[in-house]
Amino acid sequence: MTLLRAVGPLVLLGLCGCPRLPSLDYGASGPARDAADLLKRIEVAEAQVFSVKGDAKLVVDSEQGKGSVSLFVAVLHPSRMHIEQLDFFGRPEGILVTDGEQFGLYDGKQRKFFRGPASPQNLARFVPIALPPRELAALLLGRVPRLPPETSAMTVDEATRSYQLSLTRGAITQRLSVSTGTHRVTRSRVEGLDTYAIDADELTAFAGATLPKRVQLEAPKAKLTVELLYKDITVNETPELTLFELEPPEGIPVVEVQANGQAVDPTP
Repeated sequence: MTLLRAVGPLVLLGLCGCPRLPSLDYGASGPARDAADLLKRIEVAEAQVFSVKGDAKLVVDSEQGKGSVSLFVAVLHPSRMHIEQLDFFGRPEGILVTDGEQFGLYDGKQRKFFRGPASPQNLARFVPIALPPRELAALLLGRVPRLPPETSAMTVDEATRSYQLSLTRGAITQRLSVSTGTHRVTRSRVEGLDTYAIDADELTAFAGATLPKRVQLEAPKAKLTVELLYKDITVNETPELTLFELEPPEGIPVVEVQANGQAVDPTP
């Protein structure tokens, strides 16, 4: 018996025993034609979720340590947010409210209410990373910021069942992984710019829309990782607009702050 005849049946047996991945799900519109077509599909998929409301968990890993808190979150596109940090008994320890232009923050530990422009510095009084309100709201809705590209390229990775999308502008390149079936971005890495990496997974369907229930931001230079885990939530049910009112609690002193986060000097 020749070696080829002896090995042949084993090779055939091995091939027959290999599990075969099901065909890729490209959705009703079929495979994306090119990078520009895929970008349009991403925009459509993200626009399907305009509000989220419910319970979440925030895990923060920084140089100061690692910990987690329970949250109540209400967010309405493009930039309205109401976020509560809850204690063990579900009572608010802090409340952040913004309409995208102004913000109000009740700090239960200091028993003060901070009010002023909704700048990244002011929002960072409550959230562990300084972001503009529109960008923070977008992330809470599972939307991933994208580089306005001068050039773009797309491939399909069958092993991860995703599109691999590269966006380049000058010396900066953003590399995205995009679900072939939902057109939701699940991974973002940026080269040539000091920013944060994003992982968005646990894609969950909500009445025709898809939302990642886990979003993680990692800022290596700042040695900071922030992970948001949605738990019991509703999607696309417009929250009561009173949630986004900026009035301080009765009897709580108000501290007016500037866009840079510094308190306004009360002296004339």
